[in-house]
Amino acid sequence: MDHKSKSSSSIWTETNSEEKQKPAVTTVLESPIDEERGVEVSAIGEKPVADVALAILDDTNFTYTKEEAKHVSRKIDLVLMPLMALTYMIQYLDKVTLSYAALFGMNTDTHLHGSQYSWLTTIFYLGYLVAQYPGAYIMQKTGVRGFLFVNMFFWSAMVLLMAACHNFSGLATCRFFMGVFEACVSPAFVSITSMWYKRTEQPARSLFWSSFNGVAAIVGGLINFGVAHIQNEKVPTWKFTFIIIGGASIIWSVFFFFLFPSNPVTARFLTQRERRIAIERVRENRTGVENKIFKREQLWEALLDPQVWLIVFAIGVWMITNGIGAFNSIIIEALGGFSKEKTTLMNMPGGGFMIVFLFFTGLWCNYIRNGRLIIAVFGTWLLILASCLVWKLPSTDPWGRMVGMWLTYTTPITFVMLLSISASNIAGYTKKLVVNASIFCFYAVGNIVSPLLFKSSQKPTYNMGMESMLVASIVVCILCLLLMAYYNYENRRRTKLEEKELDAGTGQYKKNEEFMDYTDRQQIAFRYIW
Repeated sequence: MDHKSKSSSSIWTETNSEEKQKPAVTTVLESPIDEERGVEVSAIGEKPVADVALAILDDTNFTYTKEEAKHVSRKIDLVLMPLMALTYMIQYLDKVTLSYAALFGMNTDTHLHGSQYSWLTTIFYLGYLVAQYPGAYIMQKTGVRGFLFVNMFFWSAMVLLMAACHNFSGLATCRFFMGVFEACVSPAFVSITSMWYKRTEQPARSLFWSSFNGVAAIVGGLINFGVAHIQNEKVPTWKFTFIIIGGASIIWSVFFFFLFPSNPVTARFLTQRERRIAIERVRENRTGVENKIFKREQLWEALLDPQVWLIVFAIGVWMITNGIGAFNSIIIEALGGFSKEKTTLMNMPGGGFMIVFLFFTGLWCNYIRNGRLIIAVFGTWLLILASCLVWKLPSTDPWGRMVGMWLTYTTPITFVMLLSISASNIAGYTKKLVVNASIFCFYAVGNIVSPLLFKSSQKPTYNMGMESMLVASIVVCILCLLLMAYYNYENRRRTKLEEKELDAGTGQYKKNEEFMDYTDRQQIAFRYIW
C-alpha cells in the first residue's frame, strides 16, 4: 500500500499505532509568548535556522510503502545498533577497569590509603561534570561522529596511561581526563537515538545499547579471569587490565570513525530514496534530526521547563545508587570469601541479570506506548529490594546477599527509561542538547557523591552506602510519579486547545514544520509520551 504525503511531505503510520498526530490543526505558536497556551515561544526563521532534514525535502509528493519503511528500519538497525552497543560496552569496561585493578593489587602498588580509592571514582565524575556544557556546544557545531571519535580515542589513551601510574596523583589525573573525554558518549547516544528512530522505537533501541553494560560485566569478568593467570615478574598483574582494555578501545575508536554515519541525510549505507524514507519515518516525532545553529531562546526554554527539572533531579538522585559499582568486586570477594580469580567470575551473573531485565522491559516498551515511567518505578523497587538484601540479611546468608548484589546491576532500567523519556519528549535541537548536558551534569553530581557514601570502615556491607541507595530509590519513585502526572495534565490541556481551534477554524499547518526546529512547547500538536 502506498502512502501519500500532505503538503509536500509524507508520513506513514502503522494501523495499530497510537502515536497519530493531527497536522491539520497544528498551530505554530506566535512570538514571543502565547498567554492562553502557557507556552514560551520565539520567532523562528526558515531554512537557514531549520533542520538539516529540509535539505532533502522537496516540493514533490513523496510516497513509499510500509515494506520499504521496514526495510530501511532494518538497515538502520544493522548498522547503528552494533556500533552503538559495542561502543557503550567498551566505555563501561574502561570505566570499571579500576575495580578489577584494585582486586589485583593496584591499591598496594600505588600506595593508596584512606578514601583515596573512592576519590578515584569521584574524580572521574568531576571531569565528566566539567565537560558537559562545553561538550554539548562543540558537538552541535562539529557533528556527532567526529566529536565521538576524538573523545573515544583520548579516553582510551587515558586508560592505557593508567598502567604507567605509580601513585594517587597520576591515577587521579588520568581518571579526571577519562571523565572529560567519556562525558560525550551517553548524551550523544540519546541524540542519535532520537535522530534515527520513531518515538515508539526509541526505548527498545536505548535498552539494547545500554544492555551492553551487562555484556561488559561478562566480558570484563572473562578478560580479568585470564589476566589473573598472567605470570610476569616485571609487570604487575593489575597493569595488564589497563593495557588490554585500553589498547582494544583505541583500535575500536578508529573502526567507529570509519563506519558510523553522521545523520540520516548523509548516510552512505542508504540510497537517496532510503534517506528520504528515513527522514519521513521520524516526521511524526516532531523533534527534528540535527541543527548546527545554537539558539539562545531554546536554551532559556530548557531552563524553565518543569519536565526538564523533574527528569534531571530524578537522574541525579538515581545515580546515588550507582556508587556500588566501584565496590562490586570488593564486596563480592568479602561476602563469599572467594579467591581473586573466582571473584572476577562472580561478577558475571550480575551482567546476566541486567541483560534479562533490560530485554523484557524492551519488549514491554515495544507494545505499550505509555509505560516507560511505570517501568522506571519498577526499577526503583528492584533497587529497594537489592539494598535491603545486602544491608539487612545476616552474614550467615552470603548467597542471599549475593543475589542482592546481582540485582544492583539492574540500575540501568530506571536510568534508560528516563533517558528515553527525554529523547522522545524534548524537541528543538539546541534545547535537546542543553537538556542532555543538564541531565549528565546531575548524573555526574550523583556519581561524585555516591562513592563517598561507601566508607572503607564499613566494608563489606557498607551500611551507609546501602541506606543511601534505599532512600534514593524511594525519592526517584516519587519523582517518576510526579512526571507522569505532569505529562497527563499537559496532554489533556493541549487536546482541549486543539479542539477549541478546530471549532473556531483557526488551526494552521505549516509545510514541513516537523523539521523547522520548533521545540515541544512551540507545537500545540505535540503529545508527551510517558
